[in-house]
Amino acid sequence: MESMNTEKNLFIAVALSVLVYGLWFFFLEKKYMPPMPSKMAISQVRQTPSATPGNISNLNSPSTLPIKNYPSMSADFGKAKLKIEPAGAGIVSWQYQEPLGMVELVQDPTPGFFAAFPNLKFIQDSKAPNLTFTARRKDGLEVTKEFIPGVEGQKVPEIQITLDNTSGQMIQTGAWSLSVGPGLGTIASEQKENPKVWRAIGLKFGGHGLNGKLDTFKPGTHAGPFQWVGIDNRYFLAALLPKNGEFAVSSLTPPEIVLTAPSLILNPKASRTWTVPFYLGEKGYTWLSHYHLGLERSINFGFFAQIGHLILEILEKIYVLTGNWGWSIILLTIGLQILVFPLTLKSLKAQVAMRKLQPEITKLQKKYASEPAKMNAEMMELYKKNGANPLGGCLPMLIQAPVFIALYTTLRNAWELHASPWIFWIKDLSAKDPYYILPIIMGSLMFAQNKLNPPPGDPAQAQIMTWMPVIFTIMFLNFPAGLVLYWMTNSLFNAVIQIGLKKYYKY
Repeated sequence: MESMNTEKNLFIAVALSVLVYGLWFFFLEKKYMPPMPSKMAISQVRQTPSATPGNISNLNSPSTLPIKNYPSMSADFGKAKLKIEPAGAGIVSWQYQEPLGMVELVQDPTPGFFAAFPNLKFIQDSKAPNLTFTARRKDGLEVTKEFIPGVEGQKVPEIQITLDNTSGQMIQTGAWSLSVGPGLGTIASEQKENPKVWRAIGLKFGGHGLNGKLDTFKPGTHAGPFQWVGIDNRYFLAALLPKNGEFAVSSLTPPEIVLTAPSLILNPKASRTWTVPFYLGEKGYTWLSHYHLGLERSINFGFFAQIGHLILEILEKIYVLTGNWGWSIILLTIGLQILVFPLTLKSLKAQVAMRKLQPEITKLQKKYASEPAKMNAEMMELYKKNGANPLGGCLPMLIQAPVFIALYTTLRNAWELHASPWIFWIKDLSAKDPYYILPIIMGSLMFAQNKLNPPPGDPAQAQIMTWMPVIFTIMFLNFPAGLVLYWMTNSLFNAVIQIGLKKYYKY
């Protein structure tokens, strides 16, 4: 009977372990990932003009020029190579070289990123100092659209749109819009999951400026004021930074952000200019922070965001010394283990004490089998008398759990670690080990570490500890190699410590 109960307890414990870990890491992956839009939703958006918010009927008035199939215009803008569609001067291609190849950030070229006045044909002004396009309506309204480069790490680029009334009479401009999206491109390895991680987001001003609330938008109109609005995925951000009160902000599905300016009446020879800063590129926490615009808030560090920020800052400082993110992770792990060593030592002492008390615990369990309350009281008295703590062995794990989770989200979302090699076959610490070598080594070290621990007195607990390395190995197969490296180093460090402590405590 006792054997059957032990097997039953083992089965339940292992099943619960798998369930808890599975649900937890499923939660980590899916918490901030909205469901993929349905084909019906995508179809409905495609039938709707991107400039739907507000009164934009004037854009389709007879005063606009008919658009034919004109060839797109190519241009260089900073490190990116662009293609501009004459209709609306929208960007239909934004490509640049990233560590693992060429990336295209324009997911859907209709109507094009930052398109405005899509029923007008824009012509490039080759004499202008910046990337400049002009178009003219039949009623004499001239539209000039200029892309002004920024200074990396100091100032973001800008889009400047000027409406000139070149006629001799008043002109109503009609409401017009500036949009980003739909969707956002990414690197080749992220293409499959890309639609699942798209977000339409905006950072509101708060009581402390950039510490305002980061909103995830649903389709509809959204009240500001916003520091910035945009769409993002795991590694990239396309953001607009409109001036407060100049535009109405709305979002569509699949993710698209639309800024709509109200209709104005321009007197003869009068003009009006709108300047909208923008960002289109990778989400590197360090250099986004340099702009002091809150753009770094788009990076998802999860529940333990502050720990994630701290981990990334420490890793960067270590990286300055090592020049390799893998060795930086190893040194970070060793440093953490040194900090928690007092807790590790306390945990080991608790395990040794519990091992010595196991015969007396077994006697109490048999003596008070029919009196659970009395048994628990006697056992607590036994623990108190001998200075034992049944939960003492969990302390290092509890301390490391937030660090582990924060490191997981950092490795998955921080661009700094993308395509960062370690040694030999590990070419990207943010991706899984392609040959599963690290997870297998990690599981083997965990197994060896368990053998070095004081053996549990409870047979069911002993069986759980035996199976735990197998469970962890399976879970870690598809985790980022950097995270596996962290846990592997952690297991190796603890194993070395326990070899020495085992001789001292003689267990």
